[in-house]
Amino acid sequence: MKRGEHQDMKQLQTSGQNASTQSIDITPWYNKYLGFPYRHLGNNTESGIDCFNLCRLVYKEQLGIEIPYDTADWCNIVDEDWYNKTQDRPFDKGGTEAYGWKKTNDLEKFNVITMSIGATNVTNHCALYLGSNKMLQTMIEHKS
Repeated sequence: MKRGEHQDMKQLQTSGQNASTQSIDITPWYNKYLGFPYRHLGNNTESGIDCFNLCRLVYKEQLGIEIPYDTADWCNIVDEDWYNKTQDRPFDKGGTEAYGWKKTNDLEKFNVITMSIGATNVTNHCALYLGSNKMLQTMIEHKS
């Protein structure tokens, strides 16, 4: 099966002498978010989306939660080498209670995980926890 394709499972239901089949979609909900290209400060699934804006998209579509700001509202580094220039700690600013977030050590589905990539030890990347030790992310040179 190719990425993004749906797999259906048939379930036999009986009622007296009549039997019918019902199609049940068992594709993981997050498959629709795979394959998006990465673009720093991007907010479009076709031309490119960044890690935080991908999390925003999932929150909106899956949870009905509209996050009222995007990456550009708290990250002002515009070049492609941004992840090595994060001394102003944009994720630390954006991931505060003032922005509606709280820290936790107990992962649950849809938690946003923050981490460090590149040459700094500064938080500069995030991913969405899917459960079962899986996460959804997009980053430089990698699709979601």
